[in-house]
Amino acid sequence: MNNEIRIKDLFVIGFALFAMFFGAGNLIFPPYLGLISGSQWWIGFLGFTIADAGLGLIAIIALSKYDGNLNVLASRVNKTFAIIISTAIILCIGPFLATPRTAATTYEIAIMPIFGESVNRYLFSVLFFIVSCLLSIRPSKVVDIVGKFLTPSLIICILALIIKGTFTPIGEIANTAMIDNVLERGITDGYQTMDAIAGCMFALVVINAVKTRKYSSQTLEIKATIYSGIIAALCLAFIYGGLVYLGAQTSNLGIYDINTDNTQLLVDITNRVLGGVGVYILAIITALACLTTAIGLISSAGNFFNELSKGKISYEIVVIICSVVSCAISMLGVSQIIKISAPILQILYPCAMTIVLIGLFNDKIKDDLVFKIPSIVSFVFGLLYVLQGKEFLGGFNETLNGLLLKFPLATFGLGWVVPTLIGLLIAIVISNFRKPKEA
Repeated sequence: MNNEIRIKDLFVIGFALFAMFFGAGNLIFPPYLGLISGSQWWIGFLGFTIADAGLGLIAIIALSKYDGNLNVLASRVNKTFAIIISTAIILCIGPFLATPRTAATTYEIAIMPIFGESVNRYLFSVLFFIVSCLLSIRPSKVVDIVGKFLTPSLIICILALIIKGTFTPIGEIANTAMIDNVLERGITDGYQTMDAIAGCMFALVVINAVKTRKYSSQTLEIKATIYSGIIAALCLAFIYGGLVYLGAQTSNLGIYDINTDNTQLLVDITNRVLGGVGVYILAIITALACLTTAIGLISSAGNFFNELSKGKISYEIVVIICSVVSCAISMLGVSQIIKISAPILQILYPCAMTIVLIGLFNDKIKDDLVFKIPSIVSFVFGLLYVLQGKEFLGGFNETLNGLLLKFPLATFGLGWVVPTLIGLLIAIVISNFRKPKEA
């Protein structure tokens, strides 16, 4: 048993968590945010980082006391509800959405620019998920493989791009932004990455990795988990800052505008900073970012369903199934799956974040009603915002749009927050006037 937290453990686990969070979207969004922000790039960076790394860290902290299991915390709303929402989240960000995209993105950014279509898309997808499966199959080794080997390689390649771009700037940064509210856009982009909800799933992988370190108490395990999360968040913040700054350097070139494609901008920046070798560096960065994210998502699903079934479904079987399903979906066309899965995530996201944020004070809350009312309100408003603009609502659509846009923070994609806070206050008032039910 270890009576002290080892710094080496924190960095290995923290680096692994950083890499699990840092997927293709986290690589592509910041440079574009810098482009449209101009001299206000640092404001956009702050908004993006708080809504992305900040919320992800909160999820890790909140779930660290519950073995990283959202299902345990959500059971205070309702046990059946907890299973449904946790399962829906893991399926959406796992084999039905995010995991298939990792292979597709790697092919489009890392393979095609170098090899063209000479490498078969379907064959590549099969090979990608074979590698992902093999690196995920042993749960005790997942974090070590990612944290000790893959993440350092990823960070070195990104740092090469950022450092070179800092000392040999692409161009002068424009004095004005292309958009009116840079902070709003940064928060919206960071929120839309949904890394906070990914944090709910990655927490299970992290806490299991911490347990393998054989610390002598749960208190040490919780501290190690939180410290690892802080390291991951700081790494994300540093990388985001560098990428947003590089994007800002293109804001005054006169060849990019608000309609510039995110991916193409990233490719152009890499080529301008690193020259001919840039396409290969970008390929390595993308491949490592997508591979580490795929490993994290597949491993999270394996841990989740193994614990949900109380060991009846083995971790290894889930990993294999998730790899096969993700591979099949990536071949069928991920864009079609996104149309189905993304709205489901947008419905679940407010509810999951509400449970996580209230969960920070779980020990002080004796009445389950304080969990139930705000969670239901956030779920309903998440559903309403997804229904907003849908043709099948007919004449009611205009009324709904007008109502939802009146809520504070609606332009940030956070219109559900104020109604949820009102629901929380109502729950607290009701709870104070009745005998609390022990948690």
